[in-house]
Amino acid sequence: MEFLIFAAMSIAIVHSLAPDHYIPFVAIGKSKKWDVRRILVFSGIAGTIHVLSSVVVGMLLILGIDLLGFAETIENLSPFLLIFIGLAYAILSVIRQHSHVHSTSAIMLLLILGLSPCIPLIPLMLAAKTHVELVGVVIPFSVATISTIVILTYLACKAFKPPEILHGREDLLAGLIVAAVGILTYMMGKNVRQVNQA
Repeated sequence: MEFLIFAAMSIAIVHSLAPDHYIPFVAIGKSKKWDVRRILVFSGIAGTIHVLSSVVVGMLLILGIDLLGFAETIENLSPFLLIFIGLAYAILSVIRQHSHVHSTSAIMLLLILGLSPCIPLIPLMLAAKTHVELVGVVIPFSVATISTIVILTYLACKAFKPPEILHGREDLLAGLIVAAVGILTYMMGKNVRQVNQA
């Protein structure tokens, strides 16, 4: 039981360090001139949806319904969605048609992270032999994931200040940052897949 709890918390923290879990929210939030509290609430909601989607996929597998392939597809597509949203946000901000882009981009980011489950949680859920062990995996994972995302969001909010040269172009910068995070996430995922195949 102690090992499962430790593994769940470790996986949650390490997995949540991925930049796509918090940097896009900071970039979009800063460009929209949100205060830190609002950005933290937004990232906390995204983290909660992320945890719930992970637990739902795991529970469905336990019940014999295999959606793992679908979940992996969503996870694999999320970097490309980030690139697309980031570039669209940047381009639309340049041509000054961003009144609808703001809310749409924020909602899309919420859904990309939220509905992309954490695949490494699922084997731990399947390893749980009792309901108590299952709860012992899910609760620490959930708390550690959401806490890590919110803490990293807070630290990134405090550290990130758009350069003065880009004053008035915050939307452009935010879009480029989101696209860059998508590219970085894709490259990190590609490297992990190569290591796993070796």
